[in-house]
Amino acid sequence: MWEADHVQAPVLVDVEGTALRPWITWFVDCATNAIMGVAVTPGSPSRESVLTTLRAAVVREKPFGPQGGLPERVRVDRGKDFLSRTVTAAFNALDVTVEDLPAYTPHLKGTVEGLNRAVESMFLAALPGYVRQPRPGRRRARPKDEVLLGFEDFTARLLD
Repeated sequence: MWEADHVQAPVLVDVEGTALRPWITWFVDCATNAIMGVAVTPGSPSRESVLTTLRAAVVREKPFGPQGGLPERVRVDRGKDFLSRTVTAAFNALDVTVEDLPAYTPHLKGTVEGLNRAVESMFLAALPGYVRQPRPGRRRARPKDEVLLGFEDFTARLLD
């Protein structure tokens, strides 16, 4: 069983001069907690990011493996991109059953939701541009001299 999810990273990164919060798409194996595949996009996730993540999860050769292969089932949370005709056709071609969970039930995907929380608290919170950073006094904005990571640098650090 794999679980899949999108999460918008609570970190601003520099995307061609614009500060944006990137999206991360994960496939996680529930038995081993291994991240099977990941895709990072500067804009909203789509069926393309799901298919990219699925490819990374299935292929075992470098730069993807060594984990990989096909699950029997994948849990998703009613995201229209996970349930699109294109993604559904890909899962059907791979003979993978998609378990569409009820809306607003993140506890039914505990493995991937736990990954989201762990990555935020153990990695993202230490990066420049972290948006949930407590600010002393009444300041709400980030410091003007703060240098954001570039999108490519953010992606490389996340994948490492």
